[in-house]
Amino acid sequence: MKAKYVIAGIIVVAGLFIFFNLNSTFLYNELSTLDLVPKSERLTELYFNDSANLPASAQSNQAIQFAFVIHNLEAADYRYIYQVSIITVNTHYIVDRGEVVVKNNQYYVRNERVRLLSPPGKQEVLVELVNKHESIDFYCSVLPKKQQ
Repeated sequence: MKAKYVIAGIIVVAGLFIFFNLNSTFLYNELSTLDLVPKSERLTELYFNDSANLPASAQSNQAIQFAFVIHNLEAADYRYIYQVSIITVNTHYIVDRGEVVVKNNQYYVRNERVRLLSPPGKQEVLVELVNKHESIDFYCSVLPKKQQ
């Protein structure tokens, strides 16, 4: 009597094993649709290179230097559209823009040298990946020209 149950159990397990093997792609797709299977995350890292040493102040009309990094983790080559702006209370001035294709899992480093706007005060330096809706920024105080 016990042998019947053991044989029936073996047949059921073997049947499920065969069913899952024949339909593994279908089952994986269904589980993926229900977000029950881990997916690799696609993202882009945008950050300042040497962020600890970003310029905090500059003389009026003095050029500042910094670099930003794009790290592509999108699981495919990706074309990025970037824009660098200087923003004051009344002005949004684009100082650089461009496009770059970054291969999957590769880095792109862009060195920038920009002149801040003339009026003294805090100015925001903004780097945007326009087509990814990502941005980073820092503030730099513009000091009045030294009197001679």
